[in-house]
Amino acid sequence: MNVASRTRSRQPVESKSRIVAQAKQLGFDLVGVASAQPFVKEERIFKERRDAGFFERWHYGDPIIEANCRPQLALPNARSIVCTATSYYADVKTHDPTASGLAGAVSSYAWGLDYHKVIGRRLRALADFIEREFAGSLCLSCIDTGPMVDRAAAVRAGIAWFGKNGNVLTKRFGSYVFLAELLTTLELEPDEPLQTNCGSCTECIAQCPTGAIGPEGAVDGRRCLSDLTQMKGPIPLEYRRALGNRLWGCDDCQTCCPVNGRQAAASHPEFSPLAHIGTAMDLPSVLLMTTAQFRRRFGPTAMAWRGKAVLQRNAAVALGNSRDRRAVAPLVQALHDRKPLVRGHAAWALGELGGDRAKGALEDLLLGERVAWVRDEAEDALHRLAGQAPGGTKSESTGSPLFQRSRS
Repeated sequence: MNVASRTRSRQPVESKSRIVAQAKQLGFDLVGVASAQPFVKEERIFKERRDAGFFERWHYGDPIIEANCRPQLALPNARSIVCTATSYYADVKTHDPTASGLAGAVSSYAWGLDYHKVIGRRLRALADFIEREFAGSLCLSCIDTGPMVDRAAAVRAGIAWFGKNGNVLTKRFGSYVFLAELLTTLELEPDEPLQTNCGSCTECIAQCPTGAIGPEGAVDGRRCLSDLTQMKGPIPLEYRRALGNRLWGCDDCQTCCPVNGRQAAASHPEFSPLAHIGTAMDLPSVLLMTTAQFRRRFGPTAMAWRGKAVLQRNAAVALGNSRDRRAVAPLVQALHDRKPLVRGHAAWALGELGGDRAKGALEDLLLGERVAWVRDEAEDALHRLAGQAPGGTKSESTGSPLFQRSRS
Protein backbone atom coordinates (compact mmCIF):
# COMPACT_ATOMS: atom_id res chain seq x y z
CA MET A 1 0.00 0.00 0.00
CA ASN A 2 1.47 3.35 -0.99
CA VAL A 3 1.61 6.37 1.32
CA ALA A 4 -1.48 8.03 -0.16
CA SER A 5 -3.55 4.86 0.30
CA ARG A 6 -2.40 4.41 3.90
CA THR A 7 -3.30 8.05 4.61
CA ARG A 8 -6.80 7.64 3.14
CA SER A 9 -7.37 4.45 5.17
CA ARG A 10 -6.42 6.22 8.40
CA GLN A 11 -8.60 9.26 7.79
CA PRO A 12 -12.00 7.72 8.75
CA VAL A 13 -10.46 6.37 11.99
CA GLU A 14 -8.65 9.57 12.95
CA SER A 15 -11.58 11.77 11.99
CA LYS A 16 -13.89 9.64 14.10
CA SER A 17 -11.69 9.79 17.20
CA ARG A 18 -11.59 13.59 17.02
CA ILE A 19 -15.34 13.85 16.56
CA VAL A 20 -16.10 11.43 19.40
CA ALA A 21 -13.79 13.35 21.72
CA GLN A 22 -15.48 16.64 20.81
CA ALA A 23 -18.94 15.14 21.31
CA LYS A 24 -18.00 13.90 24.79
CA GLN A 25 -16.60 17.34 25.61
CA LEU A 26 -19.91 18.92 24.57
CA GLY A 27 -21.79 16.72 27.03
CA PHE A 28 -22.96 13.67 25.09
CA ASP A 29 -22.65 10.54 27.25
CA LEU A 30 -22.51 7.90 24.52
CA VAL A 31 -21.28 8.34 20.95
CA GLY A 32 -21.20 5.84 18.10
CA VAL A 33 -20.99 5.94 14.33
CA ALA A 34 -23.23 4.15 11.84
CA SER A 35 -23.20 4.00 8.08
CA ALA A 36 -25.77 6.10 6.24
CA GLN A 37 -27.06 3.16 4.23
CA PRO A 38 -30.86 2.90 4.03
CA PHE A 39 -32.68 1.23 6.90
CA VAL A 40 -34.38 -1.33 4.67
CA LYS A 41 -35.67 -3.72 7.34
CA GLU A 42 -36.84 -0.89 9.55
CA GLU A 43 -38.72 0.77 6.68
CA ARG A 44 -40.58 -2.47 6.01
CA ILE A 45 -41.49 -2.90 9.70
CA PHE A 46 -42.46 0.77 9.99
CA LYS A 47 -44.89 0.45 7.09
CA GLU A 48 -46.29 -2.87 8.35
CA ARG A 49 -47.07 -1.41 11.75
CA ARG A 50 -48.48 1.73 10.18
CA ASP A 51 -50.76 -0.41 8.01
CA ALA A 52 -51.83 -2.35 11.12
CA GLY A 53 -53.07 0.94 12.57
CA PHE A 54 -50.49 1.28 15.35
CA PHE A 55 -49.65 4.87 14.35
CA GLU A 56 -53.02 6.01 13.06
CA ARG A 57 -53.00 9.20 15.17
CA TRP A 58 -49.63 10.31 13.80
CA HIS A 59 -50.34 10.21 10.05
CA TYR A 60 -47.19 8.52 8.76
CA GLY A 61 -47.52 8.49 4.99
CA ASP A 62 -45.02 6.65 2.78
CA PRO A 63 -43.01 9.83 2.00
CA ILE A 64 -42.48 10.52 5.72
CA ILE A 65 -41.46 6.94 6.49
CA GLU A 66 -39.11 6.83 3.51
CA ALA A 67 -37.49 10.14 4.47
CA ASN A 68 -36.86 8.74 7.96
CA CYS A 69 -35.41 5.46 6.73
CA ARG A 70 -33.33 6.67 3.77
CA PRO A 71 -30.69 9.08 5.08
CA GLN A 72 -29.59 10.27 1.67
CA LEU A 73 -33.06 11.65 1.00
CA ALA A 74 -32.51 14.00 3.94
CA LEU A 75 -28.86 14.78 3.15
CA PRO A 76 -27.63 13.94 -0.35
CA ASN A 77 -24.27 12.14 -0.34
CA ALA A 78 -24.58 11.31 3.36
CA ARG A 79 -22.02 8.67 4.32
CA SER A 80 -22.13 8.46 8.10
CA ILE A 81 -24.41 9.02 11.08
CA VAL A 82 -22.89 10.24 14.32
CA CYS A 83 -25.27 8.86 16.96
CA THR A 84 -25.40 10.18 20.52
CA ALA A 85 -27.22 9.33 23.74
CA THR A 86 -27.53 11.64 26.74
CA SER A 87 -28.77 10.37 30.08
CA TYR A 88 -31.68 12.17 31.71
CA TYR A 89 -31.87 9.88 34.73
CA ALA A 90 -32.44 11.65 38.03
CA ASP A 91 -32.29 9.73 41.29
CA VAL A 92 -35.69 10.99 42.40
CA LYS A 93 -38.73 9.02 43.49
CA THR A 94 -41.45 9.05 40.86
CA HIS A 95 -45.10 9.81 41.65
CA ASP A 96 -47.43 6.81 41.73
CA PRO A 97 -49.74 7.22 38.70
CA THR A 98 -52.51 5.26 40.43
CA ALA A 99 -52.50 7.30 43.66
CA SER A 100 -55.55 9.27 44.74
CA GLY A 101 -55.36 13.01 45.33
CA LEU A 102 -54.82 16.18 43.34
CA ALA A 103 -51.25 15.56 42.09
CA GLY A 104 -50.66 14.45 38.50
CA ALA A 105 -47.67 12.31 37.53
CA VAL A 106 -45.22 13.65 34.96
CA SER A 107 -42.99 11.35 32.91
CA SER A 108 -39.35 11.59 33.96
CA TYR A 109 -38.12 12.81 30.58
CA ALA A 110 -40.26 15.96 30.98
CA TRP A 111 -39.26 16.94 34.53
CA GLY A 112 -36.47 19.24 33.39
CA LEU A 113 -35.66 21.57 30.53
CA ASP A 114 -36.82 20.73 27.01
CA TYR A 115 -34.29 18.26 25.63
CA HIS A 116 -34.94 19.42 22.07
CA LYS A 117 -33.45 22.81 22.94
CA VAL A 118 -30.66 21.65 25.26
CA ILE A 119 -29.39 18.83 23.08
CA GLY A 120 -30.16 20.74 19.90
CA ARG A 121 -27.62 23.39 20.90
CA ARG A 122 -24.98 20.75 21.57
CA LEU A 123 -25.72 19.01 18.30
CA ARG A 124 -25.36 22.26 16.35
CA ALA A 125 -22.04 22.88 18.09
CA LEU A 126 -20.85 19.43 17.03
CA ALA A 127 -22.00 20.07 13.46
CA ASP A 128 -20.10 23.37 13.43
CA PHE A 129 -16.97 21.57 14.64
CA ILE A 130 -17.20 18.94 11.89
CA GLU A 131 -17.86 21.41 9.11
CA ARG A 132 -15.08 23.70 10.33
CA GLU A 133 -12.46 21.01 10.92
CA PHE A 134 -13.21 18.84 7.88
CA ALA A 135 -13.40 21.08 4.86
CA GLY A 136 -16.23 20.41 2.44
CA SER A 137 -18.23 18.22 4.82
CA LEU A 138 -21.90 18.92 5.46
CA CYS A 139 -24.09 17.95 8.43
CA LEU A 140 -27.79 17.68 9.23
CA SER A 141 -28.99 17.61 12.84
CA CYS A 142 -31.74 15.22 13.89
CA ILE A 143 -33.29 15.17 17.36
CA ASP A 144 -36.61 13.40 17.77
CA THR A 145 -38.51 15.47 15.21
CA GLY A 146 -35.86 15.26 12.48
CA PRO A 147 -35.79 12.87 9.52
CA MET A 148 -34.21 9.83 11.20
CA VAL A 149 -35.26 6.50 12.70
CA ASP A 150 -33.20 7.43 15.73
CA ARG A 151 -33.53 4.18 17.68
CA ALA A 152 -32.52 2.09 14.68
CA ALA A 153 -29.54 4.37 14.09
CA ALA A 154 -28.46 4.05 17.74
CA VAL A 155 -28.63 0.27 17.47
CA ARG A 156 -26.65 0.25 14.24
CA ALA A 157 -24.04 2.51 15.87
CA GLY A 158 -23.55 0.11 18.76
CA ILE A 159 -24.65 2.39 21.60
CA ALA A 160 -27.93 0.58 22.37
CA TRP A 161 -30.14 -2.38 21.64
CA PHE A 162 -33.88 -2.63 21.03
CA GLY A 163 -35.90 -3.42 24.14
CA LYS A 164 -39.14 -5.33 23.98
CA ASN A 165 -40.99 -2.17 25.02
CA GLY A 166 -39.97 -0.40 21.81
CA ASN A 167 -37.40 1.76 23.61
CA VAL A 168 -33.67 1.33 23.21
CA LEU A 169 -31.57 0.19 26.15
CA THR A 170 -27.99 1.17 26.88
CA LYS A 171 -25.59 -0.70 29.13
CA ARG A 172 -24.70 2.33 31.26
CA PHE A 173 -27.95 4.30 31.41
CA GLY A 174 -30.72 1.87 30.61
CA SER A 175 -33.50 3.46 28.57
CA TYR A 176 -33.28 6.84 30.31
CA VAL A 177 -31.51 8.51 27.39
CA PHE A 178 -32.24 11.17 24.80
CA LEU A 179 -31.08 10.21 21.32
CA ALA A 180 -29.74 12.66 18.75
CA GLU A 181 -27.91 12.21 15.45
CA LEU A 182 -25.83 14.06 12.91
CA LEU A 183 -26.00 12.99 9.32
CA THR A 184 -22.76 13.89 7.61
CA THR A 185 -21.16 13.60 4.20
CA LEU A 186 -17.90 12.78 5.98
CA GLU A 187 -16.79 9.15 5.78
CA LEU A 188 -16.19 7.75 9.27
CA GLU A 189 -15.34 4.28 10.52
CA PRO A 190 -18.63 2.64 11.66
CA ASP A 191 -19.02 0.88 14.99
CA GLU A 192 -20.32 -2.66 15.43
CA PRO A 193 -23.82 -3.25 16.84
CA LEU A 194 -24.06 -4.69 20.36
CA GLN A 195 -24.61 -8.41 20.63
CA THR A 196 -27.16 -7.91 23.40
CA ASN A 197 -30.90 -8.37 23.79
CA CYS A 198 -33.58 -8.69 26.46
CA GLY A 199 -33.46 -12.47 26.46
CA SER A 200 -36.54 -14.10 27.96
CA CYS A 201 -37.57 -11.07 30.04
CA THR A 202 -41.10 -9.84 29.28
CA GLU A 203 -41.64 -7.63 32.34
CA CYS A 204 -42.54 -4.53 30.32
CA ILE A 205 -45.13 -6.46 28.31
CA ALA A 206 -46.73 -7.82 31.48
CA GLN A 207 -46.79 -4.47 33.27
CA CYS A 208 -48.19 -2.25 30.50
CA PRO A 209 -51.51 -1.00 31.94
CA THR A 210 -53.37 -1.27 28.62
CA GLY A 211 -51.62 -4.19 26.97
CA ALA A 212 -50.19 -1.88 24.32
CA ILE A 213 -46.88 -3.75 23.99
CA GLY A 214 -46.78 -6.69 21.64
CA PRO A 215 -43.88 -9.00 20.85
CA GLU A 216 -40.52 -7.65 19.65
CA GLY A 217 -41.10 -4.00 20.40
CA ALA A 218 -44.39 -3.57 18.54
CA VAL A 219 -46.23 -0.86 20.51
CA ASP A 220 -49.80 -0.07 19.54
CA GLY A 221 -49.94 3.72 19.78
CA ARG A 222 -53.74 3.61 20.01
CA ARG A 223 -53.40 1.98 23.44
CA CYS A 224 -50.14 3.52 24.69
CA LEU A 225 -50.88 5.85 27.61
CA SER A 226 -47.90 8.05 26.81
CA ASP A 227 -49.21 8.57 23.30
CA LEU A 228 -52.71 9.22 24.61
CA THR A 229 -51.50 12.10 26.78
CA GLN A 230 -49.92 13.72 23.71
CA MET A 231 -52.57 13.10 21.06
CA LYS A 232 -54.97 15.76 19.82
CA GLY A 233 -58.69 15.53 20.37
CA PRO A 234 -60.71 13.58 22.92
CA ILE A 235 -59.11 10.70 24.79
CA PRO A 236 -61.05 7.50 23.98
CA LEU A 237 -63.48 6.59 26.75
CA GLU A 238 -62.10 3.09 27.20
CA TYR A 239 -58.68 4.40 28.29
CA ARG A 240 -59.58 7.35 30.52
CA ARG A 241 -59.68 5.38 33.76
CA ALA A 242 -56.48 3.59 32.83
CA LEU A 243 -54.70 6.97 32.73
CA GLY A 244 -54.96 7.27 36.50
CA ASN A 245 -53.48 10.61 37.56
CA ARG A 246 -51.02 10.88 34.65
CA LEU A 247 -50.70 14.45 33.43
CA TRP A 248 -48.05 13.75 30.82
CA GLY A 249 -46.48 10.54 29.59
CA CYS A 250 -46.19 7.09 31.15
CA ASP A 251 -43.04 5.45 32.53
CA ASP A 252 -44.45 2.04 33.48
CA CYS A 253 -42.51 0.08 30.86
CA GLN A 254 -39.30 1.77 32.04
CA THR A 255 -39.71 1.61 35.80
CA CYS A 256 -40.32 -2.14 35.72
CA CYS A 257 -37.36 -2.88 33.44
CA PRO A 258 -34.53 -4.83 35.19
CA VAL A 259 -31.91 -3.04 33.07
CA ASN A 260 -33.13 0.27 34.45
CA GLY A 261 -32.55 -1.02 37.96
CA ARG A 262 -28.82 -0.73 37.49
CA GLN A 263 -28.41 2.42 35.38
CA ALA A 264 -25.55 4.78 36.15
CA ALA A 265 -26.21 8.34 37.24
CA ALA A 266 -25.15 11.10 34.88
CA SER A 267 -24.45 14.70 35.81
CA HIS A 268 -26.99 16.65 33.76
CA PRO A 269 -28.77 19.00 36.19
CA GLU A 270 -30.67 20.59 33.31
CA PHE A 271 -32.81 17.42 33.18
CA SER A 272 -33.44 17.23 36.92
CA PRO A 273 -36.95 18.21 38.07
CA LEU A 274 -37.60 21.93 37.74
CA ALA A 275 -38.77 23.49 40.99
CA HIS A 276 -42.23 24.31 39.63
CA ILE A 277 -42.66 20.94 37.89
CA GLY A 278 -41.20 18.32 40.23
CA THR A 279 -42.26 14.74 39.55
CA ALA A 280 -45.95 15.65 39.78
CA MET A 281 -48.03 18.80 39.41
CA ASP A 282 -51.07 20.27 41.11
CA LEU A 283 -53.89 19.27 38.79
CA PRO A 284 -56.45 22.00 39.59
CA SER A 285 -53.87 24.69 38.85
CA VAL A 286 -53.12 23.09 35.48
CA LEU A 287 -56.79 22.69 34.64
CA LEU A 288 -57.54 26.37 35.35
CA MET A 289 -54.29 27.97 34.16
CA THR A 290 -54.24 31.03 31.93
CA THR A 291 -52.27 31.22 28.69
CA ALA A 292 -49.61 33.31 30.41
CA GLN A 293 -49.30 30.73 33.19
CA PHE A 294 -49.04 27.94 30.63
CA ARG A 295 -46.20 29.67 28.84
CA ARG A 296 -44.37 30.44 32.06
CA ARG A 297 -44.73 26.97 33.58
CA PHE A 298 -44.49 24.70 30.58
CA GLY A 299 -42.67 26.80 27.97
CA PRO A 300 -39.20 25.67 29.16
CA THR A 301 -40.23 21.98 29.14
CA ALA A 302 -40.97 19.27 26.58
CA MET A 303 -44.65 19.37 27.60
CA ALA A 304 -45.46 22.62 25.81
CA TRP A 305 -45.53 21.38 22.23
CA ARG A 306 -49.17 20.24 22.16
CA GLY A 307 -50.49 23.44 23.69
CA LYS A 308 -52.50 24.40 26.76
CA ALA A 309 -55.80 22.65 26.00
CA VAL A 310 -54.21 19.19 25.78
CA LEU A 311 -52.64 19.55 29.22
CA GLN A 312 -55.93 20.86 30.62
CA ARG A 313 -57.73 17.89 29.07
CA ASN A 314 -55.26 15.52 30.74
CA ALA A 315 -55.67 17.30 34.07
CA ALA A 316 -59.45 16.93 33.85
CA VAL A 317 -59.21 13.18 33.25
CA ALA A 318 -56.68 12.79 36.07
CA LEU A 319 -58.98 14.70 38.44
CA GLY A 320 -61.83 12.41 37.43
CA ASN A 321 -59.65 9.52 38.56
CA SER A 322 -58.52 11.30 41.74
CA ARG A 323 -61.11 9.84 44.12
CA ASP A 324 -60.91 13.23 45.83
CA ARG A 325 -63.96 15.42 46.45
CA ARG A 326 -61.81 18.56 46.32
CA ALA A 327 -61.57 18.03 42.55
CA VAL A 328 -65.26 18.82 42.00
CA ALA A 329 -64.97 22.61 42.40
CA PRO A 330 -62.22 23.18 39.76
CA LEU A 331 -63.96 20.77 37.38
CA VAL A 332 -67.23 22.70 37.70
CA GLN A 333 -65.30 25.89 36.92
CA ALA A 334 -63.72 24.20 33.88
CA LEU A 335 -67.18 23.62 32.41
CA HIS A 336 -67.00 27.30 31.43
CA ASP A 337 -63.68 26.98 29.56
CA ARG A 338 -63.85 28.32 26.02
CA LYS A 339 -62.32 25.09 24.61
CA PRO A 340 -64.82 22.26 24.01
CA LEU A 341 -61.97 19.77 24.57
CA VAL A 342 -61.65 20.97 28.17
CA ARG A 343 -65.38 21.24 28.85
CA GLY A 344 -66.09 17.75 27.55
CA HIS A 345 -63.42 16.05 29.65
CA ALA A 346 -64.39 18.06 32.72
CA ALA A 347 -67.96 16.79 32.25
CA TRP A 348 -66.69 13.20 32.07
CA ALA A 349 -64.64 13.71 35.22
CA LEU A 350 -67.62 15.06 37.16
CA GLY A 351 -69.53 11.95 36.16
CA GLU A 352 -66.77 9.90 37.80
CA LEU A 353 -66.71 11.89 41.04
CA GLY A 354 -70.46 12.40 41.40
CA GLY A 355 -72.41 14.23 44.04
CA ASP A 356 -75.15 16.86 43.97
CA ARG A 357 -72.87 19.71 42.94
CA ALA A 358 -71.50 17.72 39.99
CA LYS A 359 -75.03 16.74 38.92
CA GLY A 360 -76.30 20.31 39.11
CA ALA A 361 -73.35 21.69 37.17
CA LEU A 362 -73.81 19.13 34.39
CA GLU A 363 -77.51 19.94 34.13
CA ASP A 364 -76.68 23.65 33.93
CA LEU A 365 -74.12 22.93 31.21
CA LEU A 366 -76.74 21.22 29.06
CA LEU A 367 -78.96 24.30 29.18
CA GLY A 368 -76.51 26.34 27.12
CA GLU A 369 -73.97 23.98 25.53
CA ARG A 370 -74.04 24.05 21.73
CA VAL A 371 -71.24 21.61 20.89
CA ALA A 372 -72.77 18.18 20.28
CA TRP A 373 -69.77 16.22 21.55
CA VAL A 374 -69.68 18.15 24.84
CA ARG A 375 -73.42 17.60 25.26
CA ASP A 376 -72.90 13.88 24.70
CA GLU A 377 -70.20 13.82 27.39
CA ALA A 378 -72.45 15.65 29.85
CA GLU A 379 -75.43 13.42 29.15
CA ASP A 380 -73.29 10.29 29.53
CA ALA A 381 -71.94 11.64 32.83
CA LEU A 382 -75.48 12.22 34.11
CA HIS A 383 -76.47 8.69 33.14
CA ARG A 384 -73.55 7.39 35.18
CA LEU A 385 -74.52 9.59 38.10
CA ALA A 386 -78.01 8.12 38.01
CA GLY A 387 -76.43 4.86 39.14
CA GLN A 388 -74.81 6.44 42.20
CA ALA A 389 -75.97 6.34 45.77
CA PRO A 390 -76.38 9.65 47.70
CA GLY A 391 -73.07 11.44 48.26
CA GLY A 392 -71.50 10.28 45.01
CA THR A 393 -70.74 6.67 46.01
CA LYS A 394 -71.10 4.23 43.11
CA SER A 395 -73.89 1.77 43.74
CA GLU A 396 -71.76 -0.88 42.07
CA SER A 397 -68.18 -1.04 40.87
CA THR A 398 -67.55 0.60 37.51
CA GLY A 399 -63.78 0.49 37.76
CA SER A 400 -62.04 -0.18 34.48
CA PRO A 401 -60.44 -3.64 34.15
CA LEU A 402 -57.50 -1.84 32.55
CA PHE A 403 -57.03 0.38 35.58
CA GLN A 404 -57.41 -2.56 37.99
CA ARG A 405 -54.89 -4.71 36.15
CA SER A 406 -52.35 -6.27 38.48
CA ARG A 407 -49.06 -4.37 38.73
CA SER A 408 -47.28 -7.02 40.79
